[in-house]
Formats: sequence, C-alpha cells, structure tokens
Amino acid sequence: MSRRDSPLRLALTFGGQAPLAVGALIAAMVVATVAGSASPRVALWLSLEIPPPGDGALVTMLQAWRLVTWPFFQGMLPGSVLTLLFAGFMLLWLGRQLSYAWSEQRFLLRFFVLTVGAGAITLLLLAPFGYPIGYFGIWAPVNALLVTWGLIFPNQRMSWFGAIQMSGLGVARLVAIGTPVWAVLVGPPAVDWRGLVTYLPHLVAIALAWLLVTGGPRRGLHRLSGWWADRRLASARRRFKVVDPGRPPRDYLN
Repeated sequence: MSRRDSPLRLALTFGGQAPLAVGALIAAMVVATVAGSASPRVALWLSLEIPPPGDGALVTMLQAWRLVTWPFFQGMLPGSVLTLLFAGFMLLWLGRQLSYAWSEQRFLLRFFVLTVGAGAITLLLLAPFGYPIGYFGIWAPVNALLVTWGLIFPNQRMSWFGAIQMSGLGVARLVAIGTPVWAVLVGPPAVDWRGLVTYLPHLVAIALAWLLVTGGPRRGLHRLSGWWADRRLASARRRFKVVDPGRPPRDYLN
C-alpha cells in the first residue's frame, strides 16, 4: 500500500471524497471535543478566554495558542454531538468547494486567517473593558466560509432544507445581515449589548471574510471614494442649467 493510500489518509479524506486539509480540520474538531469533555481543564485551555482585570490578564493574553484552538472545541459531550455533525458537514461541503476553487494550502491559510484574526480582534476589543467571557465552537469560521463561498460563487444555488432556493450572493447577504440581528434578538438581553458581545467572533470573522474576498481595506476604500466622486458629479450635474440659444443668425460664421 502506497503512502497516498494509507489508512490514515483514506480516513481523513473520507475514502478520497474530500481534501486532506478539510478532513484534518474535522479530525481536530473531534479530538479537541473529546479531550475537552474528558478534562475541563483542557477545555479551558483550548477556549479563547477574555481575561478579567488583574495580574493574570497579561498572562492569559500571551497564551497565543488559544487564537488557533478555540474553534475546535465544540462543548462538552454528549451535548455537542449535533454540533459536531452539522458543523462538520458544513465544513466538509464548504471546504471541498473552496479547496477546489483555490487549493488545499490556500484554504487552510484562509481558515486560520479568519480564526486567528477573529480571535485576536475579539480579544483586543474586550480585554480593556474586563469583560470576562469565553469563546469556543466552529460556527464563527464556518459562517465566514459560507459568506466567502457566496461571494465567490454568487450565481450558484443553495437549497435550504429542500424548500428555499437562494443564490450564493443571497446566502452571503443573509448570513452577514442575519448574524447581528440574531445576536440582538436571540442572544442575552441587549440592554448592554451582551448579544453582540456573545457573537462578536462571528461578526468579526464575517467582516474579515468579506474584506478578503472583496480585496481588503484598500480596495474597499477605493470603491468608497469612487462612489463618493460619482455622487458629487451627479449632484453637480443637477445644478447645471442648459440654455437653448435658438437658431444662429444667417451671417453666423463658424
């Protein structure tokens, strides 16, 4: 048996039906969830913990591995079995399409850029306020990858439970707009914006995904400046008054 046909590779690729990078991410989800369920201390060390004010805040912020590991722990078993199944299926479907569109290496790079970026920005935004909260779960990067898929394949169709058909661009807009709405309406009471704080990694990951696909902040600023220039030009044209000079005299010499 060749190395490419080894049992481990066949298991990670689901018998050759998925890219190896995607299978490795799903395997990491399973291993981290089982390990975290067996030991609450391991679960704590895998999660992204926002440190409260105090002497240990700097120590927690320097534990950089949390920026990578926080999406892989899905919560204590057996309550996280459904999350493993549904989130794993979404990651498999999205990862397969995006890996074929880019490459396995670029897919992994994008995944970890979204993961580390969302974790780091969340940590920087909440740590100064001493908001003690922990984050874990794969749904934040999965939602960001879903937005990425919708922007890259805007004309592809997706069927929601076999009942609702949506285009890729419609899916991207639904996730980008529906996530903050869900956070405010379904999350904790929004008197002090706890709903948005609870879903902050999701919001940051979606924003990063949108920026990565559309070309980053520089291209977005260029589009914004172009839109503003067009608005000013249209406003200036409305102020112009066209005067009809009538017919020129016969002795008019051009």
